[in-house]
Amino acid sequence: MTFHADLTHFGWIGVQLFFVLSGFLITGILWKEKFKPEPLSHKFKKFWFRRSLRIFPLYIVYLLVLGVVYFITHAPQNFEVHFPYLFTYTFNFTRSLPGWQGDPAYTHLWSLSIEEQFYLVFPLILFFCPPRFIKYFMVTMVLLTPVTRLLLGNYYTSKGLDASVVADSIYWNTLSHLDAFFMGGLIPVLALDKKIRKPARILAGSFVLVFVAGLLNYLNSSSGAFYFNDLGYNHGLNNYEHVWHYTCLNIFFASLLLTLVSVHSQQILKGLRRFLEHQWMVRIGRVSYGMYVYHWGVLAYFYNKIFNAEALWMKVVLFIPYVILVYIISELSFRFFESRFIKLKDQLFSDKPKKEPTRAIIEQTLISNKTI
Repeated sequence: MTFHADLTHFGWIGVQLFFVLSGFLITGILWKEKFKPEPLSHKFKKFWFRRSLRIFPLYIVYLLVLGVVYFITHAPQNFEVHFPYLFTYTFNFTRSLPGWQGDPAYTHLWSLSIEEQFYLVFPLILFFCPPRFIKYFMVTMVLLTPVTRLLLGNYYTSKGLDASVVADSIYWNTLSHLDAFFMGGLIPVLALDKKIRKPARILAGSFVLVFVAGLLNYLNSSSGAFYFNDLGYNHGLNNYEHVWHYTCLNIFFASLLLTLVSVHSQQILKGLRRFLEHQWMVRIGRVSYGMYVYHWGVLAYFYNKIFNAEALWMKVVLFIPYVILVYIISELSFRFFESRFIKLKDQLFSDKPKKEPTRAIIEQTLISNKTI
């Protein structure tokens, strides 16, 4: 939100945290399911139906609303061209199309396309393959993904695309983020939260890596941007940024996550833990999906049109009420719409054990059996 509100340029790295965290959570869920004595069909159905009921309703209704608005006003621009890609979660592959133009109402949804593609394919690998293969596969993908980004950069450049288009096309490609998903996913798969006894050392080392790499990149860049605007991570092609800077950020976020969940570091980052566990942070986390979907459209089509702030200090002043507005919209969306499907998800595929029969039912059963 700070990135789209033009307060920080480095705000885009939040997407990297999003992918690492998603890899940790989803892989952890699938890894536990893999060893349950249930039919494979049930495991697939449970995972895909639960994910669908959480993500599809808001996403599909949001697109349908945009479609109605476009039919009436012809805004947002190019929506009729991009709607098939948005609806099929393939919008992230459109960035290199000739004459591409996005819109704040839906451009940010490219990351949700990557998420859905991950949800669709990875369970097939994890459920069908033996555990040993999965571990080697994930580690191999972590190592090969930077090479993949290098090859993607060469490919898009060979098509004669502008440097900014090449950078975005790499960034929007699903294969560019396998290391993010799997760095997070290796924590539960390899039980790193139990095996690594001093994760804080890894976190400190990853912080040094991110800081030094960003600083060196900034010093060797001719962009002229202020250092604290992007911290040396300006999302481009200079100094092969597209190859290494995602890796550095992913390592840092995975290390931070490992330190937070490790059984050996409960006394470390206590302040951050308390902050993340605060009831308001939990409430924001509950509706964060809606905040992500709504935030840029609210900013571009409503908030900026009313206030039209150009000075940085004015943008800073207006940012907090803007966040509150997006939160309120998302809270209402969650409470009166999304929660209905979440309840359905829990009713159909609950992981909670079924309640044991009451004493009266047990006694009646014993009596009946004795009578028979």
